[in-house]
Amino acid sequence: MAKKRIRDKEVKFFVTAAELELIDKKAEVAELDRSKYCRQMTLDGLIIKQDFKQVDDLVYVVNKIGNNINQIARRANEVEYVSLDDIKYLKKQLEGIYSQIERFYDGG
Repeated sequence: MAKKRIRDKEVKFFVTAAELELIDKKAEVAELDRSKYCRQMTLDGLIIKQDFKQVDDLVYVVNKIGNNINQIARRANEVEYVSLDDIKYLKKQLEGIYSQIERFYDGG
């Protein structure tokens, strides 16, 4: 009598010849056959998804501050004076950048 399979569901996907070669090499290094390697990677493998929203937000803030600095510089050249409020405003904006950078490096 034939032995009943534990894994009785088939999963198929298509790869190129180069991808198949790479899968086989990785399976060999892991000392697994192709089926076991693919199953193991599917169940326990690591997928890295990169989210650049924080970087986009940081770029937006930096651009905004750059525009503000240009406006203040233009005003300073026109009247040869920069107010304390302008300097405080720029300082606050820079603190926002530092905060964004810290959140980025702390992982969110």
